[in-house]
Amino acid sequence: MLEIMPDDRSTLEFLVVAYEQLNQHEKGQKALVSLTKLLIKEGDTSALEGLLPRLQASDYEPAKVLALRVARLTAPAPDLTPEKPRELTAVEKAEVTAKDAIAAELALADLLKEGGVLTDEQHSGLRAQVESMPTDGRVFLISAIQILEKENVSLAEQAIEFLADRCGTPPVPLGAFGVNRQLIRSYPEELVRFRGVVPFAKLGKFTLVVTLGPTDERLRAAVEAVGPCRFYLADAAAVEAAIAAAFAENGEGGSSA
Repeated sequence: MLEIMPDDRSTLEFLVVAYEQLNQHEKGQKALVSLTKLLIKEGDTSALEGLLPRLQASDYEPAKVLALRVARLTAPAPDLTPEKPRELTAVEKAEVTAKDAIAAELALADLLKEGGVLTDEQHSGLRAQVESMPTDGRVFLISAIQILEKENVSLAEQAIEFLADRCGTPPVPLGAFGVNRQLIRSYPEELVRFRGVVPFAKLGKFTLVVTLGPTDERLRAAVEAVGPCRFYLADAAAVEAAIAAAFAENGEGGSSA
């Protein structure tokens, strides 16, 4: 049969077993090698996996060589499924937000200097204060505008005026709108508490949002991910008051409507 059909699988399988039972070891090993080569050619990894123990136990050199090849062919494929990242805890989210906020506020301080709003000395002092803020989530609000406002209200107003023109974020009297706790709480808390993001009204499909970081494109993208919005500026004191009222336990200090 093999003379007529050298690659007849059934015949080779029969001979491997027959030679083994007849104790014709050498012929059996040659048949085993021939069968293995045929299965490799056919790509039958399931059958090859069944032959692997015979190949590994063989003392016939060609069979030993094939055993290594078959072991590689039948080895399970590596799991290439990307590992699902662990969800961050609230503290870890706050730390990430704080670090991103500090980087963004340093860039804002640089922009104010480039725009002639800050002198070299004022710029250096502002950067030092921003850089010294902790990143463990304990900070209530990370904002260069807030720092300026606490030290020099007039300078903070100049900064807001400059940023309003530069970023297309007109200033609004945030205190006149009341505090919409439900609307504010619909946004990620870390963006509200640490970045000064305060949605204050709805206008059609748009939410009107105050942010103290108008130059931060990543912040804008995170806010816009919640829904379509329009950005505005406000003084830091009004933003702080709105955030405090929104997260007050008793709900005092703001409207829920």
